[in-house]
Amino acid sequence: MFAVLYGLFTKWMGRAVDQYAIYLLVGIVGWNFFQKATTYGMTSLRRGRALVLNYRFPREIVVLSAVAAVCWSSLMETTVLLVFAAALGRPPHWTWAFLPGIAAALALLTAGTSLVLAVLSVEFEDMDRIWEVLVFAAFYLTPIFYPMQIISEGRRAVLRFNPLTQIIAAARSCLIEHATPDLRVLGLLLGLAAALCAVGVAAVRRREHRIADRLMV
Repeated sequence: MFAVLYGLFTKWMGRAVDQYAIYLLVGIVGWNFFQKATTYGMTSLRRGRALVLNYRFPREIVVLSAVAAVCWSSLMETTVLLVFAAALGRPPHWTWAFLPGIAAALALLTAGTSLVLAVLSVEFEDMDRIWEVLVFAAFYLTPIFYPMQIISEGRRAVLRFNPLTQIIAAARSCLIEHATPDLRVLGLLLGLAAALCAVGVAAVRRREHRIADRLMV
C-alpha cells in the first residue's frame, strides 16, 4: 500500500508535505491497525462460537483478545516506521514520549468500536459487508495520503471530527515536526475512546444471553 500510494502521489503531495514518505507511512500504519483490528474483532464472537457457548467467562475477552492479536502485528509495523523515520532524518526525539499515549487512544478507540461491531455482527448477518463499505469510505475521509491544507476550510472542519484524523495528526506532530501534540485534544481523545470502550463492554454483557441464542442458530 505504501509503495502504491507513494508512487502515485509523491510528486503532487510531496510539494505540500515535508517528509511525505514518513507522513504517508504514519497514516498507513495507524489506519491498517484500526481497519484490521475492527474487522477481526467484529467477527471474533462468531469465530469463537464453541468457547462462547460452552464456557462461562466475560465475553468481551474474545473480542479484546482479537484486537490484541492485531496489536502485536501493528507493533512490528510501528518498529519499522520508527527505524524508517530515523533513516530519513527524523531520529528519536523527546516528543516520542507522547507516542504511547497516542497509541493508547487508538487502541481504546479500536477496542470500543470492535466491541460494538461484534454485538451488531451477531445480530445482523450483513454487518460484515456494511462495515466493509463504511471502512472504504472512511479511508478517504481520513488524511492518510493527503494533507488537510488541500481541503477547503468547510470540509476540513468536518474531517476534524474524525477521531482517527486527530490521532494520526498527533503522531505525525511527534514524529515529523518534533512538536508537542495538543494535550487537550489528546486528553479528550483518551476520554472519548475509554467511554466508547466502556459502552462496548456494557453492550456485550447486556446482550450476553441474546448473543448465545443467536450463535446457536
